[in-house]
Amino acid sequence: MIDVSVILPAYNAARFIRRAVDSALAQDGVSVEVIAVNDASKDDTLAVLRELAQTRPGLRVLDNAANLGPGGTRNAGIAAAQGRWIAILDADDAFAPGRLARLVSVAEGQGAGIVADLPVFYDMAAGQAARTQLPASGAVQEVRQADFLEPDSATGLDFGLLKPMFRADLRDRWHYAEGVRHGEDFELYFDLTGQGERFLLLHEALYVFSTRIGEISGSFSPGSVTDVDYRGIAAQSRRLAARADLDAGMRELLAVREANALRANRRYGWTALRKRDKARLFAWLKRDPANRRDMLAMVMAKLRGHRGLPD
Repeated sequence: MIDVSVILPAYNAARFIRRAVDSALAQDGVSVEVIAVNDASKDDTLAVLRELAQTRPGLRVLDNAANLGPGGTRNAGIAAAQGRWIAILDADDAFAPGRLARLVSVAEGQGAGIVADLPVFYDMAAGQAARTQLPASGAVQEVRQADFLEPDSATGLDFGLLKPMFRADLRDRWHYAEGVRHGEDFELYFDLTGQGERFLLLHEALYVFSTRIGEISGSFSPGSVTDVDYRGIAAQSRRLAARADLDAGMRELLAVREANALRANRRYGWTALRKRDKARLFAWLKRDPANRRDMLAMVMAKLRGHRGLPD
């Protein structure tokens, strides 16, 4: 019996996926299989994965016939998993040594079906960990549904960014929304905790997370290949707030999340303009006509003397 199946969705990740694969296969204290799913990449991702599989017997490679996005690609990997536990790893991220054994120990010791840890913020453009990291007390926190709607009071972390490991018997309900390409993690965690599943957060930093903009380099991560969709997150928040089973307090928190997503959307567009990243800027402008109106309003505000990031 395999202890942990690591699901590794991969889209245009040829330059950096070797690091992710090797960090998972190097885990000690547990038996591991890595299921890498190529999501119809346009680069050499599939060729790189097949080459790696020739010398890494723990690596299995699947290939989507069409691009499914992160949710659908993870679902394909989960369906093929054989482990007692299933872990999620993005292609531009990595596991610190001993991560999986540590999480299995915590989850099984406390009888929980879902467990995650803190991220190590990593600047991929600089090739090193960021100078600023979250405080890691070593405590184990039980995460509730409402916790996903506002940053953690102790660390400021958005829990929707967590990459958890879950017990394989939850796979029938562990289904990522396939039409959502940004924020699909949040909705799944929100649903499962609302259904009473125990979700533990270990306050140790063992998941190496490539930030969208590097603290050291100041550059967009070369591993950030999925288009952002903050307006999609805002729409998701409105849709969830319409559920009849949520109380007024939860609806208010979802309204705040919607407003924060729209603010983040404006700041992303402005940052792409300021850094002269034409590809990201044009993709953002093309995504929604409202983005073009926002950009015009931001430019006018700057001409009137507004300083700092857009509100």
